[in-house]
This record gives sequence, structure tokens and C-alpha cells, in this order.
Amino acid sequence: MGNMEVAGNNRVYRNEIYHHAAEYTQVLQDVASDPALPRTKSVCCAVCGYGEAVFLQATAGDEGMTMFYVCCNPNCGHRWRD
Repeated sequence: MGNMEVAGNNRVYRNEIYHHAAEYTQVLQDVASDPALPRTKSVCCAVCGYGEAVFLQATAGDEGMTMFYVCCNPNCGHRWRD
């Protein structure tokens, strides 16, 4: 076993992405069809009235955690935050 290098930490990979708060509102339209994302029927789209949305939670700058919603109506795709 020749020379062994000791790792500084056990992390295999880390990807840090930095965004401005305004960038989080630019959610892709097709996110509503992603089966891995959670859905809720406790909200109503203000644009089309559809009663189901996909939701994501993200940190938006100094605002703390912000909930983002995308309407599940395939003809709408309206995005909003709470």
C-alpha cells in the first residue's frame, strides 16, 4: 500500500449554487408534471382557479424559507410564492 492521502472530510461531492432571490421565481413550466415533487390541493390558482399545485421550498435571500407553487393545470402553469 504505497503512499496514502488522508482526506480533509468525508464529502464525496458538493455542488454550491448561488442565486439572487428573483431567480427562484423562474421555475421551469414543466415542473408541474414532475412526479417526484410534492403536490397540494389546499391552494387555488389565482389565474385559472385550478385546485392543485406542485410546491417547492427554497431560501430566498434574507426572507428565509419561501414556498413556491406551480399550477398543475397543463394549460396554465402559473407560478406564485407564499
